[in-house]
Amino acid sequence: MKTVLVVDDELDIAEAIQAILEEEQLRVVVCGNGREALARLKEEKPDLAIIDVMMPVMNGYETIDAIRKDASLRFPILVMSAIQPPRAKAEEQRWDGFLKKPFSLRDLVDTVTRLTAP
Repeated sequence: MKTVLVVDDELDIAEAIQAILEEEQLRVVVCGNGREALARLKEEKPDLAIIDVMMPVMNGYETIDAIRKDASLRFPILVMSAIQPPRAKAEEQRWDGFLKKPFSLRDLVDTVTRLTAP
């Protein structure tokens, strides 16, 4: 079973994503901020991370920078945000996908399926 790490400080959104992805037979680990996610990544090796941009403690950009700097962490990253981030930031951090909030369930499932495909 593939594992997806969801990092979002809005618990209702994270739990909704978790419920949807579990219906798709994926194991989901939820973290409320980037610092918590980095701590979990010492134990978990996900097949995909879905990371919100705007979070307290450690925002999505900082979290992605830390992940990309760690050679032991190699997995696709799907970024989600209510604001359209600069294209240069997406290229610099090598995002594998972006979903603008609010997004449809179909877009979420289709994107996750594509990014977790063998």
